Amino acid sequence: MKYDPAQKTTRGAVRTLKAFSETMLIMLGEKPFEKISVNALCEAADYPRATFYNYFDDKYDLLTYCWYRMRREVHLDQISGDPTDASFMAAFDQIYHLFDSHHDLLIAVVSHNPLDSQLVNHFIQYFTSVFTELFTARAKPQELKTPVELVAKHYSSTVLLIMEWIFLGQHPTTREEAEVYVRELLEPRFTCVE
Repeated sequence: MKYDPAQKTTRGAVRTLKAFSETMLIMLGEKPFEKISVNALCEAADYPRATFYNYFDDKYDLLTYCWYRMRREVHLDQISGDPTDASFMAAFDQIYHLFDSHHDLLIAVVSHNPLDSQLVNHFIQYFTSVFTELFTARAKPQELKTPVELVAKHYSSTVLLIMEWIFLGQHPTTREEAEVYVRELLEPRFTCVE
């Protein structure tokens, strides 16, 4: 991502970043990602192209920033502890809240961008890397026989699968029910028969 979130940001930059990211999300609810151009984004956000390129390399970079804003919205980086215990469920709850609060937008986006589209793949890759990073940073490798990265990808895939099933598959589910699904899917259920 061209924009460095670690840098101090001016109020003007905050307004500009917000305008571009909100415009992108609105446009995603109206048309496929592939049909959104930088020119159209700039026109809709009411900023010149030069301003866009001050912050982003291209529309994929802006998309990464949109996912970054969502990540910050649910404070994923602030969840502490071992992700296999209560902190993992706290992270899951935050992600559930994110999807729930943006449910209408998600439905609109998916109506124009199928689940196998570049947009959805970009989202899955971004959040898989976020979950993997969070899990890997907090895991206790000495307690695992499986490589930490593999376990992290398993957890992140399970969370995204549940979110997709609930919110994009139109299966109304409470947060409590979703937590049960997570626990059941992540607990070992199969034993080898000799």
